[in-house]
Amino acid sequence: MITMNQSKLIYIVLGLICSFSLQAQDIHFSQFYNMPVHQNPSLTGHIEGTYRVNIIYRNQWSSITSGGVYSTPGASFDMNFKLKPESKNSLGAGITFLNDQTGGGDFTNQLILASAAYHMNLDKGKKEEKTYLSFGIQGGYINKRLNTQDLIFAEQFDTGGNVTQPATEVFNNTNASGGDIRVGATFSAYPSDKMNYKMGLAYNHIIRLKEVFISDSLSSKLPGRISFFAQGDFLTKNPKLSIMPELLFMNQAKVNEINLTTNLGYQVTPDLGLIFGAGYRMSDAAIANLGFEFKGVKVMGSYDVNLSKLTPASRYQGGFEISVGYIGSIKKGVTPELPCIRFN
Repeated sequence: MITMNQSKLIYIVLGLICSFSLQAQDIHFSQFYNMPVHQNPSLTGHIEGTYRVNIIYRNQWSSITSGGVYSTPGASFDMNFKLKPESKNSLGAGITFLNDQTGGGDFTNQLILASAAYHMNLDKGKKEEKTYLSFGIQGGYINKRLNTQDLIFAEQFDTGGNVTQPATEVFNNTNASGGDIRVGATFSAYPSDKMNYKMGLAYNHIIRLKEVFISDSLSSKLPGRISFFAQGDFLTKNPKLSIMPELLFMNQAKVNEINLTTNLGYQVTPDLGLIFGAGYRMSDAAIANLGFEFKGVKVMGSYDVNLSKLTPASRYQGGFEISVGYIGSIKKGVTPELPCIRFN
């Protein structure tokens, strides 16, 4: 009979196997909209202030191991700069850090990326600035490390479920690292002070990192990833209530992922707003969201309920995320570089 600890080890190995079999699909978040620079480099500096800080942490399947099978902290910082005082165009610059750990740290994927964007106003000859086209590029360094000392494989279990046999796998390499380049474009529109929307397309991994862990014959290159996002922010007839739909589609290694989320924002006071909503990652998870925004600081938590058929024991198990964001201005009363409405 397999014990509880052995069962946990099996799930850890299962997580690692899934990572390898999907050709090391990229890091993703349920609150993808709260890590915009990671989502699309053209969103760098796409803010209503002069600078933005985003921090996020994801932990999945903590019921299987104390540290969770998947654990991902991340942070980003970006700014917006006007080219000239009279110009309607602006530049964005930023930096992003991510540290994804699978199997409680047995497989680690670390990224550091710098990004730049150009935000071009499309309203030539018009007094109001209502539409923008943004282009962005992101480049940096990826490092993937495999800790083989604590891995347990199927052939090591005897008929009683005990680990009695030595591992036969031979790893010629436990580290893969190299450069990475990503590009993206976003169209954004602000028809009125009661609504805005954005949509964008990005391509990740123009440089395809070669991943070799067991042998050259089993090596693979990090597959490119295409992503499309669309989001909106609409005030209702109730001036205190806004609706914020979000869509993210990604394709990598012939695998599609679709995320749909709708959050509601309710303005309690001029300084305090509440955020609540739900999302669905198709064929994978249902997501509940709850948060607040106070004087520019936005805090959100979400919980995923696993609906996939990966394993019976993992069904309805979940993962949680928490994010903190802040948009500020270097000078008080600064004119926004890009239009906005609350909760944007």
